[in-house]
Amino acid sequence: MSRPRTFRVIAVWPAPAPESRYEKTDRARVVALARKWAAAGATATVEQDAGSWQWRHVRTYGPPAPAPKVEPKPAPVDPPAPVEDVLDDDLDLYERLMRQAPTSRDSRGRRTCRHVVNRRGIR
Repeated sequence: MSRPRTFRVIAVWPAPAPESRYEKTDRARVVALARKWAAAGATATVEQDAGSWQWRHVRTYGPPAPAPKVEPKPAPVDPPAPVEDVLDDDLDLYERLMRQAPTSRDSRGRRTCRHVVNRRGIR
């Protein structure tokens, strides 16, 4: 008759706390306890009984890594307000743009209005 497999968790805490041990046949319970101890700051090692007082390493859970230190960013400098200087060249550009009638074009730049005479679009 074979004996059930036994699992154990050994947790080593930062000094001066002593190490903690827990031994059970329920692997899930042992792993859950190892994760809980690791989240609390210990280094937890899960081992499986190999017989003859030998233990086989299964997994090691470490404490969570410390959060990176974030330096506060300096406040952004507001850019200077734009100068409201209207040039005559801009007005001429807008006038020329408004004189052109809109035309529909495809992705290649060709006119796509075919319902008007000879693909000329709206003129």
